[in-house]
Amino acid sequence: MSDALTCWIWVQRAVGAGSSDVPRLLEAFSTAEAIYRADRAALMRAGIRGRTLEALCRKDLKEADKQRERCARLGWMLTPQDELYPESLRHIYSPPLVLYGKGRLPDFSEAAVPAIAMVGTRECTTYGIHAAAALSAGLAAAGCPIISGGARGIDRAAHEGALYAGGSTVILQACGLDVNYPFVNRDLRRQVLENGGAILTEFAPGTIAHRGNFRIRNRLISGLARGVCIVEAPSVSGALITARAARDQGRDVFVVPGRVTDEASAGSNALIREGAALVACPSDILSEYPQYFNRKLTEDADRGQAAYYEWLEQGSKQTLKVADAPAEIAVASAPAAEVTGEPKACPEIVSDTARTVYACIITEELAADEICEREGLTPGEVFAALTELELFGCVESRPGKRYIVSRD
Repeated sequence: MSDALTCWIWVQRAVGAGSSDVPRLLEAFSTAEAIYRADRAALMRAGIRGRTLEALCRKDLKEADKQRERCARLGWMLTPQDELYPESLRHIYSPPLVLYGKGRLPDFSEAAVPAIAMVGTRECTTYGIHAAAALSAGLAAAGCPIISGGARGIDRAAHEGALYAGGSTVILQACGLDVNYPFVNRDLRRQVLENGGAILTEFAPGTIAHRGNFRIRNRLISGLARGVCIVEAPSVSGALITARAARDQGRDVFVVPGRVTDEASAGSNALIREGAALVACPSDILSEYPQYFNRKLTEDADRGQAAYYEWLEQGSKQTLKVADAPAEIAVASAPAAEVTGEPKACPEIVSDTARTVYACIITEELAADEICEREGLTPGEVFAALTELELFGCVESRPGKRYIVSRD
């Protein structure tokens, strides 16, 4: 029998993404190996019926093994048994059994700076684009990872705002990692990876982006975030589905108000009437999480938003490269970590690059680009080393995408 990862892939192939059978299987068996060993009677006692039952009774791992090999060439995989699997997703309805990704995921633990999802319509107005990008830039300046779906319109503006600020952003795709969708945003996906962000999906390689996948995907956008901000959503919108999922998951829902004459904002304005928090600037969101943000960080966030608008008024184009961002927008530095206690030892089995990075941050916290400059490493090498060290609990991330060796 193959190992746990192959078994998780086999289970997910059998049940499908977002299946209502996932909670039943996890409650009854906990691990993929246990599901693989379960016979028909045990599966039926767990409430599994129909096509899923028949698929789980076929104990053939060949296709799962092939899929695993294919995925390994594209990026990395996480399952509920992995330490780096986002804790926030373990507790949503039908958590993903396998996450496929590229790049570097931010810290989604309760102790980390809250991640904020920002979503809205593809057919947005210029007002919506600028509002989403400016708000995202301000939030990223305070250290908040920005999550969205990588689509045209508001999604793209949210990702770009985070990139302008030098912050972290995550694209959650409704298709496989190897599917170039939407094609028009291929440059955005490249920039996200080059700037230390990540692309994430629960759909296997080769899965195209059909309509049903977006509804399934949206629960992960809200599930990863501490709060969801809606910018321009018409009366019928995937963004409203994300907002409903956020409420069901106990997440905070924020809304940027739109013009009452714009159909693009009809749905989002209705959310405000229903009790969602109205947002005009980053501090409106950050003030909901006072344990994470001091006054300086909050003020920096609002200044980041203001700098973006000033940039626009000076004649900048609607969509610009990251390198053209105003100098005033930069991820705010968190208060320096107090270095106390003994540093956690670096395991002997880690790579030479990981050992070099460990030595670099053993006495002070540094950003990834600072590590690159000091050690002559590429961003890819540094992020891979940091991920390796985090798996062993040797390194912890700080607000502003800075890292330091963990202490006992």
